[in-house]
Amino acid sequence: MPAKIAYINYYYDRDISLSEYFIRYPSIPGWCNAITGEDFEVNVYQRFNQDLFLRKDKVTYNLINDGENHRLKSLQRPEAFHEKIIRDKPDLIHVNSLDYVYQAYALKKKSPSSRIIIQHHAEKAWKGPGKIMRKYFSKSADGFIFSSKGIYDDWISSNALPRNKNFAEITEGSTFFSRSDRKDAKSKTDLNGNPVFLWVGRLNSNKDPLTVISGFQLLLKDFPLAKLYMIYSENDLEQDILSLVSNQNRLNDSVQLLGKIDHTQMQDYYNSADYFVLGSHYEGSGYSLIEAIACGVVPIVTDIPSFKTITCNGKIGGLWKAGNAESFYQAAKKVLALPLNYESEKTAALFKSNLSYEIISQKAKEFYKKLLNEK
Repeated sequence: MPAKIAYINYYYDRDISLSEYFIRYPSIPGWCNAITGEDFEVNVYQRFNQDLFLRKDKVTYNLINDGENHRLKSLQRPEAFHEKIIRDKPDLIHVNSLDYVYQAYALKKKSPSSRIIIQHHAEKAWKGPGKIMRKYFSKSADGFIFSSKGIYDDWISSNALPRNKNFAEITEGSTFFSRSDRKDAKSKTDLNGNPVFLWVGRLNSNKDPLTVISGFQLLLKDFPLAKLYMIYSENDLEQDILSLVSNQNRLNDSVQLLGKIDHTQMQDYYNSADYFVLGSHYEGSGYSLIEAIACGVVPIVTDIPSFKTITCNGKIGGLWKAGNAESFYQAAKKVLALPLNYESEKTAALFKSNLSYEIISQKAKEFYKKLLNEK
């Protein structure tokens, strides 16, 4: 019989509908469908605003209204939610987010025979008074998943996690986007430029769009026909960007802020671009980067641990120092000196060999088996 996997999400969006749930969190069905098979039966347990039970594709979804707030307090036990999980007697419990180490600890107490994995999702290593307590609760886990060993090592070196636990480096999620005809995509999006740069991410200080634009301004001296298109939802620095762009004639002609684009259209936007850029100082993973790579958009991104892992330490595209416009400029010049079509094909090939759901599910299944065999 296949082992029973309980895939658990404690947080939920307060007003989200069922249809929005699958659109907003595509990595949940993506990961769980890829895991389900001969060896594993996956059940999703999601705290939710209503009680729903459904089977979608190969996965059973238990959406549970436990009467608690959508965002649990750090030491809050969602008893009704936990009762539903342990009633189904899972062999392995996969908890999403290190924000919920206490809840994982409480669940392990109720189901001591179950193996517990906690997956990191961009949380920063704990500091302050709660660090010792959280580390204590994290000992209940049998293993941890991080998207990058570099990030995991930061947690270990800061003494935030126990050192004697199993660890796996597995990307948080993937995408079903793929490389397609550039001319056809551009006919739908109207993106133009020689070359076309694309930014997809929040306009905030962490992702640092101002440094990217400053580096792009330097690049325009060598590539005056280049265009940078920026797609974003949160717009914290939008006015700062508009001020910078409007005061520079060259930037005013070459940088376009597109705002929010529906995700169903994003494959065409990626396939309309030549190069993908982000200036992030920290990321737990990098969904937009993964989507871009799937479409063969050559990345020019910062050399933070998660991006280094995703790009296989710069095997594709270029890496540069966060906050350094000159570093962006130098990295971009090197990448643009290479034949674009070859680099695009190499980028899409790396996605298939390293980042697809087929690949990351194999890594996850191997990790699950390792922990189950240690019982």
